[in-house]
Order: sequence, then structure tokens, then C-alpha cells
Amino acid sequence: MKRQALLLSLLLIILLSACANRLPGTKITKEVWPYELYTKLNLRTLISRYSNGLRYYCASFPKDFFRSDQVYMPNTDKIIMENNETLLSFEFITNEQIILVFENKDGSYKSKEAHTIYYNEENDDYRVNNFYIKKPKDCVEYVIAQDNNETKGQSPKK
Repeated sequence: MKRQALLLSLLLIILLSACANRLPGTKITKEVWPYELYTKLNLRTLISRYSNGLRYYCASFPKDFFRSDQVYMPNTDKIIMENNETLLSFEFITNEQIILVFENKDGSYKSKEAHTIYYNEENDDYRVNNFYIKKPKDCVEYVIAQDNNETKGQSPKK
């Protein structure tokens, strides 16, 4: 009888752990520099203004939407990416918590949200919560728009 109760308890624990909420990666154990978020924060794990575009484009990371010359770090805790229309920034609160700011430069939209990031070893990227927008099989490459002050013959720098 004790054996059956123990076996039933073990089975219940296994069943409950299989149904438990899974993190998108492992807890961060090393210091993360803001520039790593530009190259490795998977936007497909965020509900943001990019969500609709991610359902169409192959792009997944801020580096796919902003050229490196559109990126600057005012300090060691923050990175800002901006072009003529958009400003996107990440600022570390702790080593695994960030504040994400997104705003349209015309003033039509601004959001500020806190997120916990995780490192996903399998994909070598950083992710947020359990949300994920799958990359469509027939996705289209995103082309970074040229700034208005560039000449027509210039191509975007990568």
C-alpha cells in the first residue's frame, strides 16, 4: 500500500512538472553588456511594435532593424538604437532585468516595459518570457531603410 502511494505521488510530481511553466532559457550567470542585446535579444519573444513585422520578415534581432551606425551606448547600462522614425532602447536594472523603451519619433506611440531576460544556449540568444513568434517559412528579408540625409547611390552600412 505504501509502495502504491509512493508510486502515485511520484507519478503526480512528474505530471505536474511536465505541465509547469517553462523558461525560455537559463538564468544569466555572467555580466551581459548592452551591445549584446543589440546583436542577440530575440525580438520574437517580445510582444512589441515589431510583432506584426516579425510575422512577415525573417529578421529577429535589433541588429536586423538598425545599422550599427544607428546605435550608441550613453553608459555601460544602456543601449539606444534610433533612426528617422523610431527609438528603441534597453537599460539594465539588474543583470537579468531590463527596461525596454520603444517610441515613434512623431509622438504617436511610446511604451516603457520591464522584462526579465534569459540566455537560450540552443540558439545562442537572449529571450524574454514564453511568448514566441515563429519565423514564417516564406519570410521576406528586411531591408533597413536609408536615412533621408544619405545620397541615393549610398547603400546602408552593415
